[in-house]
Amino acid sequence: MGPHIIVRKVALNLSRKRLPRTDTPSLEALLYEAQKRGILPITSECTSHCVFCSNRFNPPSCEVLNIGRRSLDEVKESLPWLSPAPGPIVIGESVTRINEGEPLCHPDFAHIVRNVRRAYPDRVIKVTTNGMLLTPELVELMSEAQVKLTVSLNTVSKRREIMGDRDPQRTLAAISSLKGKVEFDGSIVALPFLTGYPDIRESVKFLKHSGATTVRLLLPGFSRRHPLYKMMPEGTWEELREMAVELSAREKIPVLADPPELSDLDARVEYVLPGSPAAKAGILPGDVVIKVAGRDVFSRRDAFQKAYEAENPVVTVLREGHIEYKLHKRKASPPGFIMYDDLDPREYFSWERASGILRGHDVLVLTSKPAKSLVEVALARRGLEARVVAVRSYFFGGNIQVAGLLTVRDFLAAYKRTVRHGKPHTVTLPARAFDAWGRDLEGVHYRVFTQETGVPVVLAG
Repeated sequence: MGPHIIVRKVALNLSRKRLPRTDTPSLEALLYEAQKRGILPITSECTSHCVFCSNRFNPPSCEVLNIGRRSLDEVKESLPWLSPAPGPIVIGESVTRINEGEPLCHPDFAHIVRNVRRAYPDRVIKVTTNGMLLTPELVELMSEAQVKLTVSLNTVSKRREIMGDRDPQRTLAAISSLKGKVEFDGSIVALPFLTGYPDIRESVKFLKHSGATTVRLLLPGFSRRHPLYKMMPEGTWEELREMAVELSAREKIPVLADPPELSDLDARVEYVLPGSPAAKAGILPGDVVIKVAGRDVFSRRDAFQKAYEAENPVVTVLREGHIEYKLHKRKASPPGFIMYDDLDPREYFSWERASGILRGHDVLVLTSKPAKSLVEVALARRGLEARVVAVRSYFFGGNIQVAGLLTVRDFLAAYKRTVRHGKPHTVTLPARAFDAWGRDLEGVHYRVFTQETGVPVVLAG
């Protein structure tokens, strides 16, 4: 009982303490940084009123910025600043601190897509939409421009109650019309305690019959401020993960629970797309990729990237022995096998060198709960040692676990619980918790951690 009281006091003390904040970058600077990553924000306006939306329940000090609606001229002028990397150009996906709305509600959406395709004829364009504003004309446009969609379906039977969809049947008919015309993936924020499990099954089935390539089953994450947090029964995530496996087998479509529960870095194939290079070669679900083009793989992400980047690679898998398959494919094209995401070895090895682990220093790794086991396995594979601690979110609370939503305040609380075992030489924090200026979601710079503890900080990955 004693340690629990200490932890709670630490959390309360930190929640009351005012940490020094760094000035918020200008909107122009934030947009520039997003575009450098291949992200093209166009509007913060939205057509839906989703009950699971977090924006209304964020803590007051949380920095999430609205951009309103950018003009067509402004978007056109920003196109040269998009990342030159071969990765996709992303519109409408909330992966920055800019609140991304429904891109199809922008009155110049069609012109924006045409301009992006004209400027980048060979790049993948990915657009996320809830489907409410899909029309035959937009479907034809995205087919011609070879846009890849992510359709946030969420529910088929309770769209009016869950998303505020005024005409659910029209929306579902519009999504169905994508089949054979526009390549798309589906996503479902799974709320079985509101919609029932049968609705999730029907939603996956609907996405499959509408032509979806994959389905992401998003496990519900809520802060302690969100009213749905107290409504969610214990064990919901575990049940949904089991359901994802069941639905993949039943519906013959990849259904991936996000975030996954991973305890190793084995590059295990979850699903093989019919007609893909991997399927034609003979790769099967359950195979573990151990080499690509003769090179050892470090993790799932490493295996997928090596196969994606290579032309006609030979892939060695572990299946009752070592078996080699040649994938007939172009460079920079999908291999056709589906895996969960884990660690990027390039980022990981860079962190190793910077953190001092290779020099034998005592390093404390503060990371998210889902990443803890993966980091420990990665260290063991390299013959390295470090203390790895999962960080609890006090800033958001609830069942928030991802590294991108942790703050300096959270890392300090975890450090204070751990430091009694000895002060480390270096602490590493996950880079995704900070923006390009080193600021967390409260605007607190990661160097404040060093100011509070006297221990140097290295950002990981």
